[in-house]
Amino acid sequence: MPTRPSITLRPFHEADTAFFTGLATDERVTRFVGDGRPWAPQAIQDRLRAALQQQPVEQGGAVRWFIAEEEGEAVGLVVTTRCDAGVEIGYWVSPQHWGRGVAGAMVDLAVATVPDVYGRVRLIAWAAPANTASTRLLTRRGFELEASQDGLDRYVLAHTQ
Repeated sequence: MPTRPSITLRPFHEADTAFFTGLATDERVTRFVGDGRPWAPQAIQDRLRAALQQQPVEQGGAVRWFIAEEEGEAVGLVVTTRCDAGVEIGYWVSPQHWGRGVAGAMVDLAVATVPDVYGRVRLIAWAAPANTASTRLLTRRGFELEASQDGLDRYVLAHTQ
């Protein structure tokens, strides 16, 4: 049986820009993100600016990003965003770490971390129906399909911490 990866989350810093840019420009990673294409430089800069701005977490649209690390190496990114319905979580895993349980560990950590950052909130995750690995990961962790909108499925965590 494979060993569960030992993943930690830490806040995103400006020094993580190159790692994020690598994810955002990799068509394997962006396949199920946004319009499914690698991001343009301006989109990357806009998202980085928002991530580093550190708006108050009570404010709508406030974001906090976290780097997922394994033995000091960045392996993924967790994105959290305050919205009217709660806090949306998203996760991107570097392709060389796919298939090892990294995404599941990242979601588990996000579920544990979000209340510390935002308070007790409803957790939401979006997934493309064709992204079966992601939809399976979410449902195994207690997220339930709530609705479909614009070609994406919205999952909510069935229980709160």
